Amino acid sequence: MKRLFLAAAVLLFPVLSLDAQTPDTLAVSPVDTTVTADSLTVVSYMSYDSLMTYLSGHVSLSDSLIKAMDGQVDRNRGRAAQGYRIRIYFDNSQNARAVSEQIVDTFKVHHPEVPVYRIYDNPYFKVTVGEFRTKSDAMRFLEAIRPEYPTVFLVKESFSTI
Repeated sequence: MKRLFLAAAVLLFPVLSLDAQTPDTLAVSPVDTTVTADSLTVVSYMSYDSLMTYLSGHVSLSDSLIKAMDGQVDRNRGRAAQGYRIRIYFDNSQNARAVSEQIVDTFKVHHPEVPVYRIYDNPYFKVTVGEFRTKSDAMRFLEAIRPEYPTVFLVKESFSTI
């Protein structure tokens, strides 16, 4: 199964890389979307469904390959991935609940595209933001928000992939 998936990826890679370099797809690419805001570039990678939609117009895929890819997605459903998040607040003072709620609201206004998580881990209220696959992406965003939140730090966590 892995060999079939790898063979398909090797065969499809040249098609995708050549098509992605044509002048008409440089402006807005259906493969990934890039949003630039204040020298911070956020890249949304395509999901499996958008890949299949994109490929359907350019490449014909066999039913067995589609079935193999669907099976791989089903087997990995709910599997946790390792990644990084940024802790922007944690405290256990008497007003920590109210402060953490205020920080969540403020962060959502300034960065609506970034997921925010507020948890209570006895005795601390914690506010964590983002889901970054690589440490370098997380550090880039951390440095961008450090002026707003001077005590930020990186946290390695597991998060759901699908």
